[in-house]
Amino acid sequence: MANQVPTTVAGRMTLHHRRSVGKLTAPQLRDLRRAFKAAMAIEDDRGFWYFAGWHGIPFAWCEHHTELFLPWHRAYLYYFELALHAQVPGVSLPWWDWTTSGHIPRAYTVKTANGSQNPLFARKLHVYRSHTSDPVGDREPGAAPVPPLPYKSRWDRAMRATSFTEFSQRIEAIHDDVHVWVGGIMSSIDTAAYDPLFYAHHVMIDRAWRIWQHRNPGALPRHGLLDVALRPNGITVRQVLDVKQLGYDYAGTASHAAGPTA
Repeated sequence: MANQVPTTVAGRMTLHHRRSVGKLTAPQLRDLRRAFKAAMAIEDDRGFWYFAGWHGIPFAWCEHHTELFLPWHRAYLYYFELALHAQVPGVSLPWWDWTTSGHIPRAYTVKTANGSQNPLFARKLHVYRSHTSDPVGDREPGAAPVPPLPYKSRWDRAMRATSFTEFSQRIEAIHDDVHVWVGGIMSSIDTAAYDPLFYAHHVMIDRAWRIWQHRNPGALPRHGLLDVALRPNGITVRQVLDVKQLGYDYAGTASHAAGPTA
């Protein structure tokens, strides 16, 4: 019998849907850029640089190659998206579909947009409270010795996993190669989250988990993990299992597979 997983996380008043970056309308893309630009102008714990530091330097709270990989990153995206909402209400993090595209989305590669610098193009690494900023090198998509994009067949294999642990391991292997394929600061755990492309990549990973949950209702992380508190805010694995309880969903998810979330 499947474990029942209640949650105490308060959902947002209106359920919002994350979308493919390739399907954002011009106003939605402008709002996304406006939110990133505003967050990058904040030096305290409401800003982009603070949240980028959660993942690598200086805090290194992220989980990789553990059973907490998917829950931790879901919580991470949730809190970062709330920070963006504080700047531009209603904005949503989009996903980069590297199962159908062999290129980085143009939204993240153009250096200027609407007559000003594009905040989705990685320019600097400003470590939280360091009072210094370092320029970053260019991304080098496809230069590393990993399989070329797109990764549709690997996605399909991950989706055939029959347990949470198996799915997590398969999707994380794809995740790793996408990071390395992009190159630049995205290829290092310490610096990856300072590239705005990081979030579009990880939204795709979270979307994969959401779709897999649709297809495997009741397939949960092992029971001993459900009440593990995730750094730094203490939200538990149990509390991040249902994305609707976190106030979001993925556009088109229901069309991929029917069924309730766990």
